[in-house]
Order: sequence, then C-alpha cells, then structure tokens
Amino acid sequence: MITNLIQNKFFLLFIFFLFINCKTEEFTRTGVNSRDDLLKPTFHYSYKEIIKEPEFKNLKMLGSVKKSGVYGERLYGQILRCLRFKNITKKVEKKYHLPDNLLLAMIVQESGGVDLLPNSTDDGGIGLIHMQASLAKKFGLKTYKNCNKLVCKKHGKELRQLIKEYNYDRKKLISCDDRFHPILNIDAAARMLVYYKMGKMTQNTQIETAIYGYAGSYNYKKYYKNVLLYMEKLNDKSLLDDIEKEFNRQNKSLTINNEKGDFDLYIETHQKQNINYGLRKYK
Repeated sequence: MITNLIQNKFFLLFIFFLFINCKTEEFTRTGVNSRDDLLKPTFHYSYKEIIKEPEFKNLKMLGSVKKSGVYGERLYGQILRCLRFKNITKKVEKKYHLPDNLLLAMIVQESGGVDLLPNSTDDGGIGLIHMQASLAKKFGLKTYKNCNKLVCKKHGKELRQLIKEYNYDRKKLISCDDRFHPILNIDAAARMLVYYKMGKMTQNTQIETAIYGYAGSYNYKKYYKNVLLYMEKLNDKSLLDDIEKEFNRQNKSLTINNEKGDFDLYIETHQKQNINYGLRKYK
C-alpha cells in the first residue's frame, strides 16, 4: 500500500511538472515586442470606492502574523490570505501569458498574502510580491522618498514606520509608494518576469530564467523550488477544500455585512474590494 501511495505521488508530481513545462512553452512563445515596453505600467491606478468596504464580525483568520509572516497554521493561513488577490493575479497572468498561479505562488513565497508586510530583515522590500526600491523604480513605480537603492535598511525602517503612521491603511499608503497598490505591485512583478525571460537565456527554461532574474543568483534555486511547490499546492483541490473546511469550522459565528459568513463569501467579499483599486479597467 505504501509503495502504491509513493507511486501515486510521483505520478501526480510528474503530471504537475508536465503542466508547468507546457505553460512554460506558452510563456516562451508569447510576449511584447520590446523589452523597453515593460519598463512602465500601462495605466495609473489609485483608489476609488466603488464597492463599499465590508464589515466583518467574529472573523478568525487561520494562522497568526508576526514580523516574519504567517505562523501557526502557516500554509493554510498563507493560502487563505493569498486567495483574496486571485482575481488580480489571474487577470495579470492572462495579460502576460504567465503560467496559472505563478504570481499567486510568488505572493505566498514573499508575503504570505499578509497585506502591508515589509521584508522581515527590513531591507527595503515591500508589496504583496516584495520588491526592492531600485527594481520598482526601474519598472516605473513610485517609491517612498524616491528611494532607488537595492538594499537599504534605513528605507526598510522608514517603510515600517510609515505603515504605523498611516494606521495600516492601504488606501492612504498607495499615495506614498506604488508598491502598496496591489495591482501596480503584481503587474510590475509580471513585467519583470517577462522582461527577464526576453533577455539572455541563463537557465534551463524561460520561466526559470525569468525567476533567476527576479530573485537573484544567490537565492533563485530555493526561490524557484518554493514557487513551484506553492503552484502545486494552489492546484491541489483537496488542500483547498481542507482550508475551506477549517476556515468554516473556526468561523461559525462570522458575519459579513450583517449576513452569515463562510469561506466563499469571505473570499468573494475581499476580491470585490480589488475593484476599488482599478481591476475593472485593467487589461
């Protein structure tokens, strides 16, 4: 029986990586005509309240959050938080012909879906997909105090202080730094991946080359491995079902806008909020 389980697991892994390779071929064939076209966003996004902000009562999130991110029910908590932004990542992946759930997996890896979580080492990285100030500026994003350094502890501490001063209000923070804006941040990460994949092939595949360019030579092997693992998890229906069941088990008293809440309504309500950041206009 154990042998059969092992064989089944390897078969599922084989199917998953075959899927990734197929998507990688699509990633290789498509793209923009010029790399320079990728160095700036195609539209300026801010915030406009189209969908009223929701009221949650008795909400219990899976896992807790500290400086380094989600802990406790770590994977469940990360995926739960990341799914709130899936309608953004799905649209961005479609625009740039990226593999399904690649950007969502990068959010799991970088911030665990924790909104407004700076890099734990205070190196200046911020965003759902952590982005250093110099890279953000290279790809057309505004950064706080116009910082353009790759690693800057001072900038990292300034960002952490700024978040506290604005009382963790993303609507206000996006006026200071584009990396706080979920669409601008995720779109910039996608543009970076396509930009690097259009450059010199340095790894076995275009997508691996893209992640190598994004993550850096010192970190890319672990980063690439983790991103593929999270893509697999995000495609695991049984895991997603378990997360839904656990959320519902812990949130029997949850109400959302005075209605009885559950997992589906929680995710749907959060995703509707992304419309306020310009998702309907994004294409």
